[in-house]
Amino acid sequence: MAIVVALADRQPRAPRRPDKEPREAKILWFTGVRYERLAESPRHGPAPAPRVHKK
Repeated sequence: MAIVVALADRQPRAPRRPDKEPREAKILWFTGVRYERLAESPRHGPAPAPRVHKK
């Protein structure tokens, strides 16, 4: 159910420019989805019966 991305494949192939100063980095991980129930929603009526196809 998940898509695995190899980070090494996503790195640029060109060498780093020497004029760039190193900076501190933050790595943020998205670990999942949180589901929350919103305020009361209007109730739906019953679903209609499925149609029967005649042959």
